[in-house]
Amino acid sequence: MNDLKVLGTEKIGTFEFTGIEGGFGKNKKAMLVKDIATIHDRPVKAINQAINMNRARFKDGIDVIDLKIESGSIKLTEFFNRQQIANSNNIYLLSERGYAKLLKILEDNKAWEIYDELVDNYFNMRYVIQKQDSYMITDPVQRAKRWIEEQEEHQVKLAMAKQETKDVQDNTPISSKDYQVLSRKIGQKLDRYLSQHQIYNKNQVALLRWDLNNVILKAAGVPARTLIKQKHFTAIAEALVNWEPSESTLEKMKAY
Repeated sequence: MNDLKVLGTEKIGTFEFTGIEGGFGKNKKAMLVKDIATIHDRPVKAINQAINMNRARFKDGIDVIDLKIESGSIKLTEFFNRQQIANSNNIYLLSERGYAKLLKILEDNKAWEIYDELVDNYFNMRYVIQKQDSYMITDPVQRAKRWIEEQEEHQVKLAMAKQETKDVQDNTPISSKDYQVLSRKIGQKLDRYLSQHQIYNKNQVALLRWDLNNVILKAAGVPARTLIKQKHFTAIAEALVNWEPSESTLEKMKAY
């Protein structure tokens, strides 16, 4: 986590809150749930509950940081008394992306009006200032250098966004339909082997089924089929094609 920096009191319209920078990346703005609750005229407990009920949707270090666990360079006593800190299960800090996700949960017109104000006048303020500074450069060489830097930054951000999308897709658990298809493919592979070798003994069949299932789990690197993800399909398909019972399984089968 990047070190956090308190910018002081920020004012957007009639709303005042603590400006915080860092945590989610250099120069990235962030907001305490305590301030978000005040702006939305809701109890802090209600905002925390909204986040906790949808906690799987908020990515640590990208959308949310729990300062109760990881406070970086910020002293919590700057914002809360010791009793409040002790009584709080979570002290959340949200990024712009995390705040946008929270708004989808809160779903009220006031929330979206406030979001427009915060995005235009708080979260993106530093970016706008930086862009203005680059346009004020008069030296052609320096201006060209700055333009190249901006293009590189853009490419890096684009690559990171694409990688994040790919990571989300790859780590998505397989659907129930895909699970059924996979189970059917495994069953077909086993049935072909049993038919080719004319194996009918139920104990031998059980050993072969265990052996094949073990090979599939090993290829995916997971302890159970229900943990298989989209990214595992290539390795599983290859394992299915190449499967042959292990020597130890064939040896055990001789006992039946």
